[in-house]
Amino acid sequence: MKRYTKKIRRLDLFATLFDLLYVILGIYMLSHLFIILEEPELITDVVDTNYTVLGFTFGQPTMNALISLLIGYLIVFLPLTISNFKRIRSKDVIEMDEWTYRTQMLYAFMSLFTFNIGSSILRFLNTFEIMQVVKGYGLNGFMKSIGHSISRLFSGETFRDIKERREKNKEMSSSQIDLEKVARRDVLVKLVATVTMYTFLTLIALFIFIPFYWMLITALKTNVELTTFLNPRFFINIREMQWVNFKVALTRFNFWQYIVNTFVVGILSMLGTVTTTILAAFAFSRLEFKGRDFIFSILLMTMMIPGELYTITNYITVSNLGWINTRYALIFPFMTSVFYIFFLRQSFRQIPDTLYRAAQVDGCGDFKYLQRVMIPIARPTITTITILSAIGAWDAYIWPQLVAPAEENWLISVALRSTSFVVGQGSDARPVYNIQLAATALVTVPLLIVFFSLKKYIIAGVGRSGTKG
Repeated sequence: MKRYTKKIRRLDLFATLFDLLYVILGIYMLSHLFIILEEPELITDVVDTNYTVLGFTFGQPTMNALISLLIGYLIVFLPLTISNFKRIRSKDVIEMDEWTYRTQMLYAFMSLFTFNIGSSILRFLNTFEIMQVVKGYGLNGFMKSIGHSISRLFSGETFRDIKERREKNKEMSSSQIDLEKVARRDVLVKLVATVTMYTFLTLIALFIFIPFYWMLITALKTNVELTTFLNPRFFINIREMQWVNFKVALTRFNFWQYIVNTFVVGILSMLGTVTTTILAAFAFSRLEFKGRDFIFSILLMTMMIPGELYTITNYITVSNLGWINTRYALIFPFMTSVFYIFFLRQSFRQIPDTLYRAAQVDGCGDFKYLQRVMIPIARPTITTITILSAIGAWDAYIWPQLVAPAEENWLISVALRSTSFVVGQGSDARPVYNIQLAATALVTVPLLIVFFSLKKYIIAGVGRSGTKG
C-alpha cells in the first residue's frame, strides 16, 4: 500500500472542483428550464409549444429530453461529487492501491462522456500519477504495456501460451489432476452459491423498487394516456416525459402550504418526542424509585395493543380540550413513544454504572450527568430516534385526517388524497393520477434522500441499542 502524495490530492481536489462547477451549472440550467416550462390551461391538457434557450429554439419533446438528461446527470454526479469531497477531506484515507487509479480512470471517462473536459484531463493526469506511485510507471509504461499486450495477441504468443499450458496440464500426474478437479468443483459450488444469492437479492430489490418506478413513470405520462390506453407502458421515451406535471403540482395547488404545515408539525412533534424519550429513558435506566420496573412493564404491555384502538379515546380527549381543527391535536399526541423510550433505555443501560457512581461522588447531579455523559455516548441512538420520529410525522395520514379536516391545517399526506387533484364535480369528478403521483413523488423523494444520507446513523443507532437489560 502506498500513501497519497500532495500532488495526487491536489489534482483530485481540482478535478472535484470542476465537477462541482458542472453540478452547479446543471442545477442552474435545470431550474431555468423548469421555470420557463409552459403550464397547460387545464391540468388534463398536453402542452406543445416552442422554447428559446441560449439562442436555440426547440419544441416540447426536446425540452422534455433536456430536462431528463439534466436530472439523470445530477442523480449520478451530485452524490459522486459530495462523496469525493468527503474523501478528500477525510484524514482516514491515506493509502492507495491499484483500484485507486482504476477508479480515477473511470471518473475520467465519465467526465469525458459528460463533456467535463477540465475534470477529465485532471483525472487522467491523476491516474498516471497514482500509477507512477503504485506500479512504478506512468503514461509511458502504461502505453508500452498496452502495446506489448496487443503485439503478443497479434503475434500469436498469447495463443501459444494457452497451448503450452494445456500441454503442461496433460503432463501433470493423476494426483495433481485430482487436486485440480477438487479445486474446480469448489470454485463451481462457490460460484453457484454466489449467483443464487445475488439473484435472490436482485429479485427482492426489484420487488421493492418497481412500485417507486411505477409512481415516477406514471407521474411523467399524460392524462390522455392514463385514461385511454388499455395497456399502460412500462417504459417511455425521454422526449415524452411530461416534467410539467411536477410544476403543475407545485403551482396549481396549495402545495407549499401543506409542506409548511407538515414541517411545523414534524419538527415540533420530533422535538417533543426526543425530549420526552430522553427524560423517560434516563429515569427508567438510572434513577431508583419505587415501582420503576412495574411501570416500565405496563408501558411495554401497551406496545402489544394496536394503535388504531387508541384513536377513539384520543379523539375524545382532544375534542374535550377543544383542539379539533388545530395544530395542537396534530403535535401533542405524537410527542411521546413507548417504543422509542424502550429503544433508548436499552442504549442507556449499556453505559457502565461506574460512570454514574463516579459522577455522583464528584458532585454531578442527575441532569448534568444526563447532559454531559449519557446523551453524548448515546448520540447515534438519539439521532436514529430523531430521524424516525420526523419521518413518522411526515407519513402520518389517519390521525391528521380525523382531527384536522379543515384545508388550512392539512398535512401533505392528507392533501395527496384530497379533492385538490380531482377534475369535475359530483358524479363527473375523476382523479388526475399523473398530477397526484407527481406530488407524491415530490413528497417521497426528500424522505429517500434523508434516509440514504443518514442511513449510517440509523444503522449505528440500531446496533448500539443492544440487548442488555
